[in-house]
Amino acid sequence: MRKKIYLLISITACLFYFGCSNSDAQVEFENQAYSIPQNITETDFQGNIVRPDSDDWRISPVYVGLAEIEFPAFPNPVDWGNSFEFTVDLRGAISSFVEVYYFNTTFAEVPQFLDRQNITGDFENLVFRLDTEQFGGADRARGIHRILIFDGNQRMISYGDLLIE
Repeated sequence: MRKKIYLLISITACLFYFGCSNSDAQVEFENQAYSIPQNITETDFQGNIVRPDSDDWRISPVYVGLAEIEFPAFPNPVDWGNSFEFTVDLRGAISSFVEVYYFNTTFAEVPQFLDRQNITGDFENLVFRLDTEQFGGADRARGIHRILIFDGNQRMISYGDLLIE
């Protein structure tokens, strides 16, 4: 009987520890996401990565194995007045929609809404096509912006940087 109780306590402690560790890792990931954007993952017009940035387009600890950035923002950099896109692959039970926001340290320190797509099934391939004019006029939009991707419960899925020239 004591062995069963000890085993039950051990399993509960492990679950609590790993649950907190995942939560702590998610908080750290989100703190990094709100840091000052500095570099970009440079891409061409077909979505090929020309020069990666190790801080861009990582998947949050909560979504490892459930989400993937198939194509990071491309082209990157992008000229103002043009559009860019990125693709998010989702596998498994994720809330009813995905939202995209951006911020920068010049004029949009609070994340600004860009787009929202509903999720209709367990496996989704979401292509976000966005226009640089959504970031404001040419003078305001030029510079590096942090793109933030959230699920419907405001849990961060990923983030990456975009340079508008």
